[in-house]
Amino acid sequence: MINENMDGVSDEILKLIVDHLDCIVITDEQGRYMYVNESWSNIMGGIKLEEIKGKYVRDVIPDTRIHEALERKKPIIGHAVKTKGVGKKDAFSSYIPIIKNGKVVAGFIHVIIIGMDNAIDFTHKVNAMTNKIRYYEEELRKIRGAKYSIDNIIGNSKAIKQVKHDIYKASRFASTVLIEGETGSGKELVAHAIHNLSSRNINTFVKVNCAAIPNELLESEFFGYDEGAFTGAKRGGKIGKFEMASGGSIFLDEINQMPYMLQPKLLRVLQEKEIERVGGKGSIQVDVRVIAATNCSLERMIRENKFRSDLYYRLNVIPIRIPPLRERKEDIPLIADDLLNKLNFQLGMNVPEISEEVKRKLQEYRWPGNVRELQNVIERAMNMSWGEELKWEHFEGYFENKKMVKGIYKGDSEKCSVKDMKNSMERDAIINALKECNNNRTQAAKMLGISRTLLYRKLEKYELNDMV
Repeated sequence: MINENMDGVSDEILKLIVDHLDCIVITDEQGRYMYVNESWSNIMGGIKLEEIKGKYVRDVIPDTRIHEALERKKPIIGHAVKTKGVGKKDAFSSYIPIIKNGKVVAGFIHVIIIGMDNAIDFTHKVNAMTNKIRYYEEELRKIRGAKYSIDNIIGNSKAIKQVKHDIYKASRFASTVLIEGETGSGKELVAHAIHNLSSRNINTFVKVNCAAIPNELLESEFFGYDEGAFTGAKRGGKIGKFEMASGGSIFLDEINQMPYMLQPKLLRVLQEKEIERVGGKGSIQVDVRVIAATNCSLERMIRENKFRSDLYYRLNVIPIRIPPLRERKEDIPLIADDLLNKLNFQLGMNVPEISEEVKRKLQEYRWPGNVRELQNVIERAMNMSWGEELKWEHFEGYFENKKMVKGIYKGDSEKCSVKDMKNSMERDAIINALKECNNNRTQAAKMLGISRTLLYRKLEKYELNDMV
């Protein structure tokens, strides 16, 4: 094999290079000796190539792993072996299969000779470096990555178990995810969990709230700009959110608020994996996993010509729907306890617990603001309790003007009035009509036999605008 010509390299030069390397062995595709250099012969007690040529390496070095490397077509680096020379020194061997056109044609063995003390010291150094790398990776993850994990999603209901199952599935690949859920239901938490479970978790997680950035600044925030792109542009330009997130994930919250004119540029990023800075002269490749979230139906927005259908299909590769709190009321006691612990820590308080009566009554409310509203209610009650157990008296002030069910209005002793029952039935009818009409308000108004204007007033009255 050594005698075969290589373009531009003579046999003599090639042999000279190999002979100057530390202990080198070349085998055929079956793991039989074809060539050994002088260094290898010396440390093996003077064994010459003529004595072993054509023999299997494992017959000469029993603990060799060259056969494993050839069979798996993958290199094995740093395997400890004993030499056969004087003193039987310790060595590290690396086994590298030589592959051509997908087939193994030869094997390459490189042996590094070390003493036992050096081997132990080397092992300690490698272990120390590995531990440091893991530590710094974890610190990087904390600084640049997502704040929340799947463990922060509290609940044992069937609905929330399905969400967790969907998160695990989504984390395995880099496909785009579209999270749908009402305001306050935990869309951002789900996005963080997906990134944390993915192979990108050591890289940056960038969050962008599309509703919080003025329309005229969205493009430069997303894609950055070059120097001199516009009046007031920073010297040297500025990178955008997509470049910041390259190698990691970008979370586009409230994607439904993205201006129609910017949607084609986002579509291009998803399709071509490249961006153009404002005022830039060329394209920049980006490797970004996009996770988007919406609190309203994008399909309805498509019908109203407010959202592009082609962008919707590119976003909706892996859909995840987060159920509202009213659809998983059995989780409320667990969530309430978890929120109490977190708020105790954040506020420096020591409220011991929430009474069972409160937990039971909290399950009877509809929670239009979902978990965010529940947190606000508990925090409000904690500030009224003076550090004692949270009882219904700490909550009832909040619910006095709320549309509750099952008799919980101004204290649990007061029964539902006819007016309250009528309002509750009317609210349920509106919700059912909107579900039947896929949140199309015009069709829902026709089904209910009322005008669209009246329907909008009812939505405002029953605090349903965030739910549809």
